[in-house]
Amino acid sequence: MNQGTLLRGVALLGVIWAVVWGVTSWSGDRKATPEKVTEMIDTAAFEDWSQGGSSGFSQAQQEARLTKLNEMGEVLNQLDVRQRKLLNDKGDLIRLFFKLSKEEKLHFVDMTFTQSAERIMGSFDSMDPEARERFVERGVRDMTDGNGAEVLARLKEEDPEILKLVIQKGFKAYYQGASANTKMDLLPFMSAVGEVVQGFAKPETGL
Repeated sequence: MNQGTLLRGVALLGVIWAVVWGVTSWSGDRKATPEKVTEMIDTAAFEDWSQGGSSGFSQAQQEARLTKLNEMGEVLNQLDVRQRKLLNDKGDLIRLFFKLSKEEKLHFVDMTFTQSAERIMGSFDSMDPEARERFVERGVRDMTDGNGAEVLARLKEEDPEILKLVIQKGFKAYYQGASANTKMDLLPFMSAVGEVVQGFAKPETGL
Protein backbone atom coordinates (compact mmCIF):
# COMPACT_ATOMS: atom_id res chain seq x y z
CA MET A 1 0.00 0.00 0.00
CA ASN A 2 1.51 3.35 -1.03
CA GLN A 3 1.62 6.40 1.22
CA GLY A 4 -1.11 8.24 -0.69
CA THR A 5 -3.58 5.39 -0.25
CA LEU A 6 -2.74 5.16 3.44
CA LEU A 7 -3.27 8.89 3.95
CA ARG A 8 -6.62 8.76 2.15
CA GLY A 9 -7.66 5.83 4.34
CA VAL A 10 -6.69 7.69 7.51
CA ALA A 11 -8.54 10.79 6.32
CA LEU A 12 -11.67 8.75 5.51
CA LEU A 13 -11.55 7.07 8.92
CA GLY A 14 -11.25 10.49 10.55
CA VAL A 15 -14.33 11.72 8.67
CA ILE A 16 -16.31 8.64 9.72
CA TRP A 17 -15.39 9.11 13.38
CA ALA A 18 -16.23 12.80 13.17
CA VAL A 19 -19.69 11.97 11.82
CA VAL A 20 -20.24 9.31 14.50
CA TRP A 21 -19.15 11.71 17.23
CA GLY A 22 -21.38 14.45 15.84
CA VAL A 23 -24.44 12.21 15.68
CA THR A 24 -23.80 10.90 19.19
CA SER A 25 -23.36 14.41 20.57
CA TRP A 26 -26.48 15.61 18.78
CA SER A 27 -28.49 12.69 20.13
CA GLY A 28 -27.22 13.39 23.63
CA ASP A 29 -28.20 17.04 23.35
CA ARG A 30 -31.66 16.07 22.12
CA LYS A 31 -32.33 13.42 24.76
CA ALA A 32 -35.36 14.39 26.79
CA THR A 33 -34.73 14.35 30.54
CA PRO A 34 -35.91 16.51 33.45
CA GLU A 35 -32.30 17.69 33.80
CA LYS A 36 -32.29 18.82 30.17
CA VAL A 37 -35.39 20.95 30.72
CA THR A 38 -33.89 22.46 33.88
CA GLU A 39 -30.69 23.25 31.98
CA MET A 40 -32.68 24.97 29.22
CA ILE A 41 -34.61 27.04 31.77
CA ASP A 42 -31.40 28.10 33.52
CA THR A 43 -29.69 28.95 30.22
CA ALA A 44 -32.66 30.98 28.97
CA ALA A 45 -32.61 33.12 32.17
CA PHE A 46 -35.95 34.78 31.39
CA GLU A 47 -36.70 38.22 32.76
CA ASP A 48 -39.92 38.59 34.73
CA TRP A 49 -42.63 39.77 32.33
CA SER A 50 -45.53 38.69 34.52
CA GLN A 51 -46.54 42.18 35.64
CA GLY A 52 -46.07 44.51 32.70
CA GLY A 53 -46.73 41.98 29.94
CA SER A 54 -44.82 41.65 26.70
CA SER A 55 -46.07 44.86 25.04
CA GLY A 56 -43.24 46.93 26.50
CA PHE A 57 -40.60 44.84 24.75
CA SER A 58 -39.48 44.71 21.15
CA GLN A 59 -40.76 42.22 18.61
CA ALA A 60 -37.30 40.66 18.44
CA GLN A 61 -37.26 40.11 22.23
CA GLN A 62 -40.73 38.57 22.17
CA GLU A 63 -39.82 36.25 19.30
CA ALA A 64 -36.56 35.20 20.98
CA ARG A 65 -38.40 34.21 24.15
CA LEU A 66 -41.08 32.39 22.16
CA THR A 67 -38.40 30.42 20.32
CA LYS A 68 -36.83 29.36 23.61
CA LEU A 69 -40.23 28.41 25.03
CA ASN A 70 -40.96 26.28 21.97
CA GLU A 71 -37.60 24.53 22.30
CA MET A 72 -38.32 23.78 25.97
CA GLY A 73 -41.78 22.55 25.01
CA GLU A 74 -40.41 20.09 22.45
CA VAL A 75 -38.21 18.47 25.10
CA LEU A 76 -40.86 18.66 27.83
CA ASN A 77 -43.45 16.92 25.65
CA GLN A 78 -41.15 13.91 25.31
CA LEU A 79 -41.05 13.27 29.07
CA ASP A 80 -43.14 10.47 30.53
CA VAL A 81 -45.35 10.83 33.62
CA ARG A 82 -42.60 9.92 36.08
CA GLN A 83 -40.12 12.33 34.51
CA ARG A 84 -42.66 15.14 34.58
CA LYS A 85 -43.30 14.43 38.25
CA LEU A 86 -39.58 14.72 38.98
CA LEU A 87 -39.52 18.04 37.16
CA ASN A 88 -42.64 19.27 38.95
CA ASP A 89 -41.17 18.30 42.32
CA LYS A 90 -38.11 20.46 41.64
CA GLY A 91 -40.34 23.48 40.98
CA ASP A 92 -38.37 24.72 37.95
CA LEU A 93 -41.39 24.91 35.64
CA ILE A 94 -43.44 26.84 38.19
CA ARG A 95 -40.63 29.37 38.63
CA LEU A 96 -40.38 29.78 34.87
CA PHE A 97 -44.14 30.09 34.49
CA PHE A 98 -44.39 32.92 37.00
CA LYS A 99 -41.95 34.96 34.88
CA LEU A 100 -44.04 34.69 31.70
CA SER A 101 -46.44 37.27 30.33
CA LYS A 102 -50.13 36.40 30.09
CA GLU A 103 -49.76 35.60 26.38
CA GLU A 104 -46.71 33.43 27.00
CA LYS A 105 -48.48 31.55 29.80
CA LEU A 106 -51.41 30.67 27.54
CA HIS A 107 -49.05 29.57 24.77
CA PHE A 108 -46.91 27.45 27.10
CA VAL A 109 -49.90 25.74 28.72
CA ASP A 110 -51.50 24.92 25.35
CA MET A 111 -48.19 23.66 23.97
CA THR A 112 -46.97 21.52 26.86
CA PHE A 113 -49.81 20.60 29.18
CA THR A 114 -53.09 20.23 27.32
CA GLN A 115 -52.04 17.06 25.48
CA SER A 116 -50.70 15.44 28.64
CA ALA A 117 -53.74 16.53 30.61
CA GLU A 118 -56.10 15.01 28.04
CA ARG A 119 -54.63 11.55 28.62
CA ILE A 120 -54.98 11.80 32.39
CA MET A 121 -58.45 13.34 32.24
CA GLY A 122 -59.72 10.59 29.94
CA SER A 123 -58.76 7.83 32.37
CA PHE A 124 -59.99 9.65 35.46
CA ASP A 125 -63.25 11.01 34.07
CA SER A 126 -64.41 7.55 32.94
CA MET A 127 -64.73 6.53 36.61
CA ASP A 128 -67.75 7.00 38.84
CA PRO A 129 -67.57 9.75 41.51
CA GLU A 130 -66.85 7.25 44.32
CA ALA A 131 -63.77 5.92 42.54
CA ARG A 132 -62.66 9.47 41.67
CA GLU A 133 -62.86 10.44 45.34
CA ARG A 134 -60.54 7.60 46.37
CA PHE A 135 -57.96 8.52 43.74
CA VAL A 136 -58.18 12.23 44.58
CA GLU A 137 -57.55 11.46 48.25
CA ARG A 138 -54.47 9.44 47.29
CA GLY A 139 -53.27 12.20 44.96
CA VAL A 140 -53.63 14.78 47.73
CA ARG A 141 -51.61 12.59 50.10
CA ASP A 142 -48.87 12.25 47.48
CA MET A 143 -48.62 16.05 47.25
CA THR A 144 -48.29 16.85 50.94
CA ASP A 145 -44.55 17.58 50.80
CA GLY A 146 -42.43 20.30 49.16
CA ASN A 147 -43.58 21.98 45.97
CA GLY A 148 -46.58 19.67 45.69
CA ALA A 149 -48.01 21.13 48.88
CA GLU A 150 -47.46 24.67 47.58
CA VAL A 151 -49.25 23.86 44.32
CA LEU A 152 -52.19 22.30 46.14
CA ALA A 153 -52.41 25.30 48.48
CA ARG A 154 -52.56 27.68 45.49
CA LEU A 155 -55.31 25.64 43.88
CA LYS A 156 -57.38 25.62 47.07
CA GLU A 157 -56.80 29.35 47.57
CA GLU A 158 -58.07 30.13 44.07
CA ASP A 159 -60.99 27.73 44.38
CA PRO A 160 -61.77 26.16 47.80
CA GLU A 161 -64.28 23.84 46.11
CA ILE A 162 -61.83 22.42 43.58
CA LEU A 163 -61.56 18.93 45.06
CA LYS A 164 -65.32 18.56 45.37
CA LEU A 165 -65.90 19.78 41.80
CA VAL A 166 -63.24 17.52 40.33
CA ILE A 167 -64.78 14.52 42.10
CA GLN A 168 -68.31 15.42 40.98
CA LYS A 169 -67.64 16.56 37.40
CA GLY A 170 -64.24 15.13 36.53
CA PHE A 171 -61.07 16.91 35.50
CA LYS A 172 -62.06 17.83 31.96
CA ALA A 173 -65.10 19.93 32.86
CA TYR A 174 -63.04 21.83 35.42
CA TYR A 175 -59.90 22.17 33.29
CA GLN A 176 -61.66 23.63 30.24
CA GLY A 177 -62.87 26.69 32.13
CA ALA A 178 -59.73 27.24 34.19
CA SER A 179 -57.26 30.12 33.83
CA ALA A 180 -53.71 29.55 32.58
CA ASN A 181 -52.41 29.86 36.15
CA THR A 182 -54.88 27.27 37.44
CA LYS A 183 -54.08 24.89 34.57
CA MET A 184 -50.38 25.18 35.37
CA ASP A 185 -51.03 24.28 39.02
CA LEU A 186 -53.68 21.71 38.16
CA LEU A 187 -51.43 19.47 36.07
CA PRO A 188 -49.11 18.34 38.91
CA PHE A 189 -52.24 17.45 40.88
CA MET A 190 -53.66 15.55 37.90
CA SER A 191 -50.31 13.81 37.46
CA ALA A 192 -50.30 12.71 41.10
CA VAL A 193 -53.78 11.25 40.63
CA GLY A 194 -52.83 9.91 37.18
CA GLU A 195 -49.89 7.94 38.57
CA VAL A 196 -52.30 5.94 40.68
CA VAL A 197 -54.93 5.68 37.93
CA GLN A 198 -52.42 4.49 35.32
CA GLY A 199 -50.57 2.19 37.70
CA PHE A 200 -47.34 4.19 37.99
CA ALA A 201 -47.71 4.41 41.77
CA LYS A 202 -48.63 1.35 43.81
CA PRO A 203 -52.13 1.89 45.19
CA GLU A 204 -52.63 1.57 48.91
CA THR A 205 -54.98 -1.04 50.33
CA GLY A 206 -58.57 -0.21 49.47
CA LEU A 207 -57.81 1.81 46.33
